[in-house]
Amino acid sequence: MITLRNRRRTGTVLAIGGLATAAALLSPGLAAAAPMDMVTPLLNSTCSFDQVDRALHAKNPQMASILDSNPSQKAQLKAKFDEPIQQRRAEAQQYLAQHPEAQQQIQNDPRSSSLQRTIQAVADSCHNY
Repeated sequence: MITLRNRRRTGTVLAIGGLATAAALLSPGLAAAAPMDMVTPLLNSTCSFDQVDRALHAKNPQMASILDSNPSQKAQLKAKFDEPIQQRRAEAQQYLAQHPEAQQQIQNDPRSSSLQRTIQAVADSCHNY
């Protein structure tokens, strides 16, 4: 059984990836065929958090609004963007390896393609902001 605490931890891991973080924290269980594949565009991004945030507002205002209304999750996401890319990636991989139930939840959610498109759009455009 996935508890609210586990959902938030899942979200924290996805926060390492950036945008997926906010989505997973606020809508637990957002999916992708492979969780790491879903967040890789932002895990590897050299954009600052402010650039990602502005790109999110432009590409998916509804998701940006959800993130804005949750300042503690937004602060967690910002802190992850202050970490080196390798550290973000390692933390995400470690969490997913230690929590197969979270991985399964992510893989089974029908909202994956929409979230993955948003993540890719934000990663592709964040340097413009």
